Amino acid sequence: MRSRTLAPLRLFAPLLLLACAEPPAVSDRARPTHVRVATFNIFELGQEKLAERDSMAAIIDPQVRAAIEIILDVRPDVLLLNEIDALPDDPARAARDLADVLRSSGLNPLDYPYVYSAPTNTGELSGFDLNRDGTVATAADIGTRTHGDDSWGYGTYHGQYGMAVLSRYPIDTAAVRTFQRFLWKDLPNAHIPEGWYSDEILAQFRLSSKSHWDVPVLVHGDTLHLLASHPTPPVFDGDEDRNGRRNYDEVGFWVHYLDNTTALTDDRGIAGGLGADRAFVILGDLNASPDQIDSHYGNGPAIRQLLDDPRIQDPPQLTGRPTASFQRGTRVDYVLPNAALRVLDGAVVWPDSTNDAAGAARATTASDHRLVWLDLALPLTTRP
Repeated sequence: MRSRTLAPLRLFAPLLLLACAEPPAVSDRARPTHVRVATFNIFELGQEKLAERDSMAAIIDPQVRAAIEIILDVRPDVLLLNEIDALPDDPARAARDLADVLRSSGLNPLDYPYVYSAPTNTGELSGFDLNRDGTVATAADIGTRTHGDDSWGYGTYHGQYGMAVLSRYPIDTAAVRTFQRFLWKDLPNAHIPEGWYSDEILAQFRLSSKSHWDVPVLVHGDTLHLLASHPTPPVFDGDEDRNGRRNYDEVGFWVHYLDNTTALTDDRGIAGGLGADRAFVILGDLNASPDQIDSHYGNGPAIRQLLDDPRIQDPPQLTGRPTASFQRGTRVDYVLPNAALRVLDGAVVWPDSTNDAAGAARATTASDHRLVWLDLALPLTTRP
């Protein structure tokens, strides 16, 4: 989360005129060979940025324009967005607005007829002094760090830093599972800082700083489970390491989910997880680097819980690749499929400034994170 000042730019409608050799729309392919899955943290993609249009209804904000160009270039079939507004009255509104822009993008449209979002813990006031600074934030503190520090997940307003899924394939919305309200204390072997939170707080304290989702996508007769999350950064705390501990457990939640642990209860009251015999991909900005020192418990940094799990593969196309520009380049964004799935291709969209100065500038303008994508072979049920 960092500020950025950019000179205002304008696009003429149609929004973008890009040539692209990527796969055509789903409807144009009778027998697709793969499904392209991606994750992209677009820096603070607030609803107001999408609403800023010129007289020809084109996006004005240069950051959003750059992000749109990248999405149109890569053309994911399924895309998880992090840091997009998910406001409580209509969590999917910003995502639908973005899908509308992509659908009407001149000669290079990209249609996402299926959009999913859900409420998030970010900026939802807890009513407690969570950071123990002697004050309890109220609605009067909206827009401030004080508001964020006493919310169940950091956000200066409710719904900031949300998540959304854009898909060219149907989403089985009736089967979506969310764990927004799952309690941290109910996670097996939770790393809650001893003595920091009262029993009253722990009786309400949620594990997810945003949410944890299992979003089933129906891909030509198969179901691909998107296991999406955006754990809290493991910093901005003290010696108690409340954020580092929470990050470790938010990442580790997926291990318990693949274990089909009955201690997990979703927001509809259904217990248990998924099991590891299903087609799944864990994805999102996990705020967890393989070299992380701020969230380091058990056998190592938080992300090793996933990278060392034999049920999960870390594809060689992505292994060791930085995905965010801070800390001189670090890997925090992941697309990690079931080990039984066959990966055909993948990349981190990070153009080299020497060979592609324009592309590198575009990626920097779009976000301090980079889009990460993988092509998974179809059908999803076999691997040679």
